Amino acid sequence: MRRSGLPPARILDFSVDLNPLGPPPCVRTLIGRHLEDLQRYPDPDAQPLREAIAAFHGIAPDTILPGNGAAELIWLVARLRPVAKAVIAVPTFSEYGWAVEHSGVSVVEEVVADENRRFELEMSAQAWDEKLAGADAVFLCNPNNPTGAVVRRDEVLRLAQGCRQHGALFVVDEAFVDFAEHPEQVSILPDAVREDHVVVLRSLTKSFAVPGLRLGYLAAHEHLVRALRALQPPWPLNTFALAVGEQLVKETAYLQQSRLAIARWREEFRSALQTLPALRVFPSATNFLLCKVAVPQVAASTVADRLAAQGLLIRTCDDFRGLEPGRFFRVAVRKPEENARLAHALQEILPDGR
Repeated sequence: MRRSGLPPARILDFSVDLNPLGPPPCVRTLIGRHLEDLQRYPDPDAQPLREAIAAFHGIAPDTILPGNGAAELIWLVARLRPVAKAVIAVPTFSEYGWAVEHSGVSVVEEVVADENRRFELEMSAQAWDEKLAGADAVFLCNPNNPTGAVVRRDEVLRLAQGCRQHGALFVVDEAFVDFAEHPEQVSILPDAVREDHVVVLRSLTKSFAVPGLRLGYLAAHEHLVRALRALQPPWPLNTFALAVGEQLVKETAYLQQSRLAIARWREEFRSALQTLPALRVFPSATNFLLCKVAVPQVAASTVADRLAAQGLLIRTCDDFRGLEPGRFFRVAVRKPEENARLAHALQEILPDGR
């Protein structure tokens, strides 16, 4: 907005991958109801929130740790134990690499998903065994950001067993699993709490479009949760986050409504973008699409700049390891009329491919 001089109402932000339906109606009501609670300290243990999350998943409250967004929890996990070697499946969210590097890791090994396989991660033992040797921690984002690719639950569980055999902590980021068509066929959260080497991360920010509240949680064996809580700063969640989060995990009907709408809008959006000869659009199981500018004379950053001048923001992907620099960008799935506006703008910007 500072660069373009455009007011907020003229900006359509496709760079942030939030639920396009926005927060459910209960959010505004709850914040208003808890205004008086600003005069009191929030519950430092977030006990009601932990109990609500645990009831939703059918697990014990002691296996849940809420945090100030999933990003905070990633950095906590990176500090849980000394890590000399970390294994990260790429291309993926950059926060894992930043967190382990700041914690003192000396070696980061990468398992690279192949663009020619539509970034579907190879999950065979041959692809992982050599990387796992000597590993202290393994990070997997599922469904993956920014590719939208998903790994089946049974394959993730096999990798979890491989991590156990090698003594590695296994961290699975399921921030986008609520947008998958069948989350129960993807998530290993119910299994994680029975293992002493697995941590599953979740984000309420993405599912319910409340990034300003900074609200996420992890699920793990109670021993791991206690150790991670000891690393967490005091008062990690504010009054509004605690109150809203306790209700959000009960909004299953809203989540299902969102899931169905986003799946429909995503495929319509993808079909429209695929008509552009200069663009390759990858399949996605979640609420965003990864795109590749397939003509060498146009860089993704140029596309982003020209769109920004029109008030349309996209996420360039040059900082994602495992993606060819200058070629890729990610767009969130928004409402149909907004998606159509971006598709039309891209048609005007990109060459016809000849």
